[in-house]
Amino acid sequence: MKFVTNLALLATATSVAAGPVQKIFNIVTSGATDDSNNGLYLSTQRVDPLNSNAVFRAQEDAADFYVVNDTIRYDAPNKAPYAIALVSGSEPQGDVEISVSPTTGSEGFSLTSEKKVKTSQQNFGGWLVCDGENGVQALYYENTSAGDIVPDGCDSVQLDAVFKSS
Repeated sequence: MKFVTNLALLATATSVAAGPVQKIFNIVTSGATDDSNNGLYLSTQRVDPLNSNAVFRAQEDAADFYVVNDTIRYDAPNKAPYAIALVSGSEPQGDVEISVSPTTGSEGFSLTSEKKVKTSQQNFGGWLVCDGENGVQALYYENTSAGDIVPDGCDSVQLDAVFKSS
């Protein structure tokens, strides 16, 4: 009987120590007016050691994301835990940053039952695919504090979470 009790305690301790398993997903665009902006996979483009731009790349180069509380996270190749953040500003095309330690805009994200990425961020009007630096398509958001217009060269999209099988 003592063996069974010890085994039960060990199993309980092991499951508590392991913690919850994160569901890993890619983020993919849908719902664009221009069909070439559908099916784009979100990745990163390094800006400096702590920050990256949110850009779109081929599926095999897509970043793997997961949700912790209300933050969308990404573990960089160096295992640093980056987070997606909406950068506030005065432009209708707001920057989306993927940063090791964002100071603002990294909370308030969730996935809907339809697996769409949504945010409760103030001034968020929707996701945008726009021409980025060096001809790479980049992710931005419509900043409603600067007006209700989609800038030229941008397309409104939805972001879908595509879960990876384990």
